[in-house]
Amino acid sequence: MNDWKNKKSALVGYSFDENLMRSVKGDSSLRDSVYNRERKFNLVDENIDDLLEVLLFLLLSTGIYRIVIGLNNGEIKTSSVFDPFNIEIHMAEDLLVSDYVFNHFGMISLDEKEALIKRYYKMLEYDHAFEYLPKEWQEAFHNRNETMKQLTDEDELRYIIEHIPVLRNLDGYYLRSAVINLFNSTVSMSFNCDGTQIMSHKKFKEFIEEYI
Repeated sequence: MNDWKNKKSALVGYSFDENLMRSVKGDSSLRDSVYNRERKFNLVDENIDDLLEVLLFLLLSTGIYRIVIGLNNGEIKTSSVFDPFNIEIHMAEDLLVSDYVFNHFGMISLDEKEALIKRYYKMLEYDHAFEYLPKEWQEAFHNRNETMKQLTDEDELRYIIEHIPVLRNLDGYYLRSAVINLFNSTVSMSFNCDGTQIMSHKKFKEFIEEYI
């Protein structure tokens, strides 16, 4: 059997790291040519405040626990606790229509969403397939489920959402896409230079204050 204790951990894996802050460099040719590529404003840019208000609502009041925001192309990918193995893809312009939002997303409070996630993992622990995992992995899942007290910090989440326009409007190295995950409290941001910043929700404010 592999020695899991001595293996290098995933950057974002089954254990949560509140101090996570990592920069990942992209294609150097894209980075070098960033100022030669003229930015085109789109429907997302024109409606960014309204769209972000909807996305915050989805994260706080519906089954959505993960959102991928395509700021360049208006593609919004969502993952829901009501259909946890599926990914839905929506267009930004559709999410700006209230009837569309209320027809496509099941309502659930943040506390209930957290409790449902914990029940999912509890069911997995009692399924025979759980035995396929190494003991260390089983123990990590169990301990995480037992100690998880809050799915996300609402103030941190609001701060992230409120500062997406700031990152979107940077000169040259503007935000291209962002992934916000409540379950492991991480945010991953890809910029026009093809670089990516990955960090915990808790570290996001530090990132803004230091680099913006």
